[in-house]
Amino acid sequence: MCRLFGIMANREVDIDFSFYKADKPFKSFSRSNPDGWGIGYYKNGKAEVFKEGLDDVEKYDFNKIEYIKSNIVISHVRKAAQYGGNSSKNAHPFKYKNWIFAHNGVVKRERILECLDEEYKQELTSENDTEIYFRLLLQEINRSSNVINGIKTGIKIVKEQVDYTGLNFVMSDGETLYAYRDASENKNYYSLYFLERKPQKGKEFNFKSKATNQLMHSKCLLGEKAVLFCSEKMTEEEWQEIELGKLFIVDPKLEITKIKL
Repeated sequence: MCRLFGIMANREVDIDFSFYKADKPFKSFSRSNPDGWGIGYYKNGKAEVFKEGLDDVEKYDFNKIEYIKSNIVISHVRKAAQYGGNSSKNAHPFKYKNWIFAHNGVVKRERILECLDEEYKQELTSENDTEIYFRLLLQEINRSSNVINGIKTGIKIVKEQVDYTGLNFVMSDGETLYAYRDASENKNYYSLYFLERKPQKGKEFNFKSKATNQLMHSKCLLGEKAVLFCSEKMTEEEWQEIELGKLFIVDPKLEITKIKL
């Protein structure tokens, strides 16, 4: 299954992603999530994305992201449902200008493509539906000159004109983090949780994904305030489930606004 993860902290944090250090062999990941993974972050305010597809498990190189530090991080583990093979270009997250976006669900690619202006059809980098869903949201954001109104309009277009299964996403422009949960079917499958985390003392901080066998480790996060989003509860802390149709906005002060779309 595809899994989403997003974090925004009050300072830069280090997130070390690994499947090698998890309890089960790395090959177990390739069986349950065979179509790639990726991480998006901001370096000196500029969006950066590193991702790989599962053309060859042995090509995976988690050492390339060992030293990534950012106050905003978005990651994704992919299991392709309909569109696009297991190449790095189809892995999430996607980047457009300074936006980073990852998605869990299927949106009918051919129909949503018809909703895009020519400007947003240019230089598509993948074969999948997620990138077009992303472009539609950005198109409507730019049309309205307001991020929240643009997201509302984009979601409305999809719901009224496009067949879809899940619309879950985490996205950012480098200043604010947005997370949304919605689905037309398998609503328990398309889960999304959030956690407001205060600085803590004690041992280093670890997240463990039961679904993907992914281990996320952070030393810096131990002493920082943060808001996290994930498709599953990855620690024993008080994660809260996001209601269907809810948009969460986390501003630079880590204040959360919740809007029903």
